[in-house]
Amino acid sequence: MMRTDKSALAKEPEQRLKVTGQGEAILLLHSSLSSHKQWLPLAALLSERYSLWLADLQGYGRNSAVVFSQNPVWSLADEAEALLATLTPEQKNTPLIIIAHSFGAALALHLARTGKLKVKALLLFEPVAFHLLAAESDVQAVALTAEVRDLSEQMPALNATEAAQLFVDYWQQADYFRHLPARMQQQMAAQVWKVPQDFSALINEPATTTDYAALKMPVLLLCGSESRQSALRVSELLANSWPRAQITRLPTGHMGPVTAVDLVNQHIVAFLAGLPHQAEPGF
Repeated sequence: MMRTDKSALAKEPEQRLKVTGQGEAILLLHSSLSSHKQWLPLAALLSERYSLWLADLQGYGRNSAVVFSQNPVWSLADEAEALLATLTPEQKNTPLIIIAHSFGAALALHLARTGKLKVKALLLFEPVAFHLLAAESDVQAVALTAEVRDLSEQMPALNATEAAQLFVDYWQQADYFRHLPARMQQQMAAQVWKVPQDFSALINEPATTTDYAALKMPVLLLCGSESRQSALRVSELLANSWPRAQITRLPTGHMGPVTAVDLVNQHIVAFLAGLPHQAEPGF
């Protein structure tokens, strides 16, 4: 039986930010239907030199669950405000590096573009900035945008477990969800109603490739050669906007930061090592 509560977000305590390590600040933002825990192996590698700020985005991890909505409406501006509410005034004014994946990487682009944080470098794995895809008029982009919209519109018609399975299998492979441990399936189903909110935010973000081209900080853009074409096309659009960025394609899928941890982290650590120490934000 579908739930009929139409409110978008549960009224519970705000998310919390986990801080570990010491040194230069790095904010780590995870993908949809995940949590800060996806970055713990990387945090272990970086904690001796960096202060790692590990966020649970709205509706995930230790954060409040999102309740079912037949017509989900959310924005990256909303997500940014929820994140900023967890930071101290000092943290908000600290120049930082952002490492982010998927939905978290699209949020990182919003934070950098709007100047809501002092971002001095971006290390992104497949930002799913689907608003860029939706702005393109070629046949492939139109078809991929329809694919993404169809996925997001199917989810509210399903029960929580079915919705989580549809989403996970889209980014992994058929029947991937079914073979996950039962506890993990239950955790995903419990938080799945944030995912349609995320899709709403990603598709309707009012930003263009020109907006992102104005970002001048160092950028590492990672993508997986085995990923979905919807994500790869977005990465291609961003890569064309950033001629000075380091673009690297790895032999993995969209969930590379989780399924190919050592490989992805190796490239992140190497890029960080080449950055100027305490570089100024690039606006």
